[in-house]
Amino acid sequence: MKLTDGLYGYVWQGSDNNCNSYIFAETLINQKHILIDPGHIITPYLREPAFPLLVKEITKDGLKIEDIGLIILTHGHPDHIEAAIRFKGKAPVAIHKDDAFMVQRILNSKPDYLLEEGKLELDNLVLENLEIYHTPGHSPGQIAIYWPARKALAVGDDIFYHNTGRYDLPGGNPALLKKSIERLSRLDVEYLLCGHPYEHPGVIQGTEAVKENFEFLKNYLWF
Repeated sequence: MKLTDGLYGYVWQGSDNNCNSYIFAETLINQKHILIDPGHIITPYLREPAFPLLVKEITKDGLKIEDIGLIILTHGHPDHIEAAIRFKGKAPVAIHKDDAFMVQRILNSKPDYLLEEGKLELDNLVLENLEIYHTPGHSPGQIAIYWPARKALAVGDDIFYHNTGRYDLPGGNPALLKKSIERLSRLDVEYLLCGHPYEHPGVIQGTEAVKENFEFLKNYLWF
């Protein structure tokens, strides 16, 4: 689904657990796209065809899967990274260095790029000004990807609609999650792109709606 020029959101519509995916279109050289969090290939319990459904939705928007030139993983949990293996040899995969071990363990493959906080600069591959924020708490290497020109912020599993990501999984830390969310709340955001459709599609649109969501978290959900 097109959200605004160059920005596409793919909200998971199935019944089993899988993540939302996002495309930052034509942000790479040769008008290639960034795909954030491709999700599962097949969901683990109900065996829903998650990746084929994602490809179908991307194609409906007039985009080509072969024009995806970079996969960015917000963190290393299987429901966000499994389908990255489908791009092996076609598009490089990037993840924060602190979650890289999960890619190695789950995909039996090393990531192509190890991310750190700061401007996204990968071998002159990236055209747009994109920023990486290291936002641990849900996982050690959780990141958020900020596109200032679109005021779009992909937050993985740090933030949901009126809720936060879990911090009771291995590597989770509630104090770090709180600090991460406080940092992200200072950004100028019109599109808050959450990692799952938990009681809401997970795409929070509009400056006031985004601010309201951050205020709700600060007022009601601090641990």
